[in-house]
Amino acid sequence: MKFLVSFIAVFILLGCDQSKKTDTESFPVKAGCYGYAEKGTQITFQITRVDPLVQGTLIYDWAEKDRNSGSFNGSYKNGLILGTYTFVSEGTESSREIAFKVEDSMLLEGHGETQSTGKMTSFTNTENLKFNDDFRLILGNCKN
Repeated sequence: MKFLVSFIAVFILLGCDQSKKTDTESFPVKAGCYGYAEKGTQITFQITRVDPLVQGTLIYDWAEKDRNSGSFNGSYKNGLILGTYTFVSEGTESSREIAFKVEDSMLLEGHGETQSTGKMTSFTNTENLKFNDDFRLILGNCKN
């Protein structure tokens, strides 16, 4: 009887579909800290999950402007990280859609026309985004 139970347990374990797991070693986005720091401005995107859900914390510390920091929840598809950045600035919580184009070990933030609904700002069309390479977030280049 013990042999039969053991055989069934092994059979079930071997029969499970493991193909749905994402191979994070070959995934184009790596977990880690992506950052920019020049001319008094620091941007830090600490990615903690990639599978193709992308989660982490994001901090914008612009020179001579208010700092804002918060959480990012989104996904990766076709070379683009797209998600919601929920942050606090000047004591007020807000959310906005944010996009990053993935290039090697860098992230370039996308900008485009937006619309606001309540405390949420989102892109009107993600196909028309422009990517600014003035603020290249480089993997391993974090200061704060």
